[in-house]
Amino acid sequence: MQPLQQHGPNLKWSAKWLNPNYLADFIADPQRTKPGTSMPHMLGHLDDEQRTAAATALVHFLTSVANDQASAAADLKKQADMGGDGEGILRGEELFHSIGCVACHSPRNDLAIEQPLDDSIPLGDLTNKYDTNALTTFLKNPHAARPSGRMPNMQLTHLEAQDLSRYLLQSSEKGSKSSWQIDSTLARTGKQLFSELRCVNCHSGVVESAPTVPRPNALVDLDPNRGCLSGKPGEWPLYRLDARDRQRIQAAMQLKSPELSADQEINITLATFNCFACHRRDNIGGVTTDRSHHFQTTNLNLGEQGRIPPTLTGVGAKLKEEWMRDVLINHRSVRPYMKTRMPQYGEPNVSRLIELLQSNDRLSDTKFASVDDPKEMKELGLKIAGNQGLNCVACHTFRYEQSDTMPAVDLTEMAERLKKDWFYQYMLDPPRFSPNTVMPSFWPNGKAIRPDIAGDAKIQVEALWQYLLDGRQARTPRGLVVEPLELLASDEAVMLRRSYPEIGKRGIGVGYPNQVNLVFDAEQMQLAMIWQGKFADPGGVWRGQGHGTVKPLGDKLIRFARGPEIEDPTSPWIVDDGRPPQHRFKGYSLAKKCVRNSTMNLPM
Repeated sequence: MQPLQQHGPNLKWSAKWLNPNYLADFIADPQRTKPGTSMPHMLGHLDDEQRTAAATALVHFLTSVANDQASAAADLKKQADMGGDGEGILRGEELFHSIGCVACHSPRNDLAIEQPLDDSIPLGDLTNKYDTNALTTFLKNPHAARPSGRMPNMQLTHLEAQDLSRYLLQSSEKGSKSSWQIDSTLARTGKQLFSELRCVNCHSGVVESAPTVPRPNALVDLDPNRGCLSGKPGEWPLYRLDARDRQRIQAAMQLKSPELSADQEINITLATFNCFACHRRDNIGGVTTDRSHHFQTTNLNLGEQGRIPPTLTGVGAKLKEEWMRDVLINHRSVRPYMKTRMPQYGEPNVSRLIELLQSNDRLSDTKFASVDDPKEMKELGLKIAGNQGLNCVACHTFRYEQSDTMPAVDLTEMAERLKKDWFYQYMLDPPRFSPNTVMPSFWPNGKAIRPDIAGDAKIQVEALWQYLLDGRQARTPRGLVVEPLELLASDEAVMLRRSYPEIGKRGIGVGYPNQVNLVFDAEQMQLAMIWQGKFADPGGVWRGQGHGTVKPLGDKLIRFARGPEIEDPTSPWIVDDGRPPQHRFKGYSLAKKCVRNSTMNLPM
């Protein structure tokens, strides 16, 4: 087994979209222009003048073979026209720090300046490399430029890619980049250099026919102290290797068997695509402490599972091959609450990984319960999933309809995704597979907590599985559709202290008999909302695990702007979600005709 080979970028794409002056600088000295690049220095044996001339000739050649040059030249002048949309920059900042960009790249401060972390992949001088239009094009489809998938597709819309580009390029000067007129003589020289330097070994699609290259000698037959491992410039590729890197490569060259085990190939592939930046597998990788706060969720009730990508330990034993392929290639996802997106690396780059995970990951043998009557089993599973059983629908989405408490993984996609033996073992012991899960254990030590439902734990799990096999055609469990509750304020005021929309758990709601209702925010120390009609539906906090919100009923709801009070109407408005520093909540008191607290007195 051999690890996936890396191919160089599509140079026709680069010549069309990138600033040609940047390309010339990069070819002349790759590491100085883009620190951390895997591109070797091919001109290190030349003096400065010769190196500059060779790099310039190569760019003239590449520009001459790129398509749509008139269009490309016009595209390079669009930066001033694109403008620096302030709202777009803010949206781009939010995207950059939430969808997964900072899993690989350094986060940025309020001035968009990189805050380097040790394991970050440098972005280099983007403002000299791209204009907004070019970077937008790259971010929408990075595999067109870099087919090896090291830069993944983050599934961006055109607007999102444009916002990200504006954010990353906001420090660039307005105006077009220098024009670049193709010199046919230099282009011919560049073509000859392209062949002599064997650029075609890594970059395909530039020339129609490549020169025949002799088959290289076996690694064990090479002198490990010469050429690119000598650490000296010469007529060979010069890589950025320190003494330790060279020693490791030299040791590997002497191995009698270069074949990799399946585990080794899996880990090398995961490291190649930096999957370990988000995922953990067998004690390798995972989200680091200094990046953890950038992994966000839309539903805090899900805990760590709602924001941290799942473990890859045993993932081949967990997921069916078709589903794994859908996730890695066809953009499938079951975690819409997770802001971090699953990158797409391209089918040619991950197909081998899918095969390895499916063939290598195994569970211990599972003993399933026997199924004598599948129809009866499905009926039992339907009961277990509903509120007369284990009430799975209290937390899990069902047929894309979210529960009141949290949008846990959709029940109707379970059987499509999961292998049966993994489902069995997980249900009987969730923390074994996911230590931070909020999934409760309904069968501790293999014993059913509801022995009144068929009694045996494995029968209950089998019943659930048989029911889930119907997927989106499964019958709706009881409890998914619930009648709304209503708190009545008939003869006197009614109070409910819980979470309210956009307020949080410090909301104090009061319903009055005259059908004028309000919520006071004890964190912001202000009146948060007021409305007419019915008071509130507490179902979101009274049902399930109590993690929902109270729903105001009635109509004509008015929400008051958040932030501390201002000195006078001419003062600027301050948006601040924290408690005002000079305020202290002293509590409240109840009386026959009013509800009082430390900052207001509201008569009935």
